[in-house]
Amino acid sequence: MFDHKETLFHVASLLARRLANELRLALAPHGLHPAQFTALAEIAEREGLTQAELVIRLDLEQPGVARTLAGLEAEGWIEKSALGKGRAQGLYLSERARAALPAAAEAAAAADRKALGSLSRTQAAHLLDELGELAAANR
Repeated sequence: MFDHKETLFHVASLLARRLANELRLALAPHGLHPAQFTALAEIAEREGLTQAELVIRLDLEQPGVARTLAGLEAEGWIEKSALGKGRAQGLYLSERARAALPAAAEAAAAADRKALGSLSRTQAAHLLDELGELAAANR
């Protein structure tokens, strides 16, 4: 008989919910949600990128990224600045984000280490590689 609990979809869904909750708890003291942290981390990698470039880098849907950026701007985490002529605006970290991001990144890294804690470093590296390949294959 087919056991839905032994499917990739069930296990991945369960794991995703649990990991997302752990990351949410780790970032809460820093005033950030996981989506906000992810966007800020990408912007920190390349300040001045546009919203369209961020959508591509995060491999997410544009409306969700737009909502996240609107919230970040309203809360003073990012600033937008016109890039030459036209409507394109670059995304930049605010001083608030620059001050908070290192501690938030360490909290996220600690949550990641905790989640992978039952695995050896080699097992963790293999798992991440294989999950990345699986994600790429299922775009």
